[in-house]
Amino acid sequence: MRTVRLLLPFFAALILLGLAFAFAVLALDVRGWQSTLARDDIGFRARPSLVTLWESPATIPWDPARAVLGLGDALAYRRALQRYWFEQVGTQQAKGVDLTVARAVTQTELQELTTGASSATERSTAANLLGIMTVRSRTTTSGELAKALERAASYFRLAIADDPANWTAKANLELLLRLKKPAKSHFGADARSGFGFGGLQGRGVVGGGY
Repeated sequence: MRTVRLLLPFFAALILLGLAFAFAVLALDVRGWQSTLARDDIGFRARPSLVTLWESPATIPWDPARAVLGLGDALAYRRALQRYWFEQVGTQQAKGVDLTVARAVTQTELQELTTGASSATERSTAANLLGIMTVRSRTTTSGELAKALERAASYFRLAIADDPANWTAKANLELLLRLKKPAKSHFGADARSGFGFGGLQGRGVVGGGY
């Protein structure tokens, strides 16, 4: 027992050293995530087709730094934006991808973000992108087109309600309402391509929005 008592301080010191080392590595992983987000947000604006954006820089297994920073929503938002870019703009670079499935996955992710994103800006952005996807969806009859335009208008209005400063959504809604006027009887590909998504070419995703 005497030997055990003598060794207890030694074991306690080892445990404390181990904890200190673990916290030091965790702090490095936290800083690594912060640097990765800042760097890859800029990288996304320059080269949105990069598939290695926002990968975990963590050293500790299971990446506890991600949980500490609460990055689940932030990463889901960024990856949904990139998936949208691939689906709408970069599909020619995604060879072998089932575009129908990709579109459905993108819509599902954006739909979840319209209610589950952590900030009003992110929810607004997701709703705006859903509106654009709806406008550009394939329709075969005038009835399907009318329904698609109504859904798109509702998404643009939702985007504006979440973030009144989302001028891209306001411009998209205004364009849609103009195109729906009786004098604008033709709503072809040229008209649909006029809808903008703003942030992917303008504001960045840094800071919870783009």
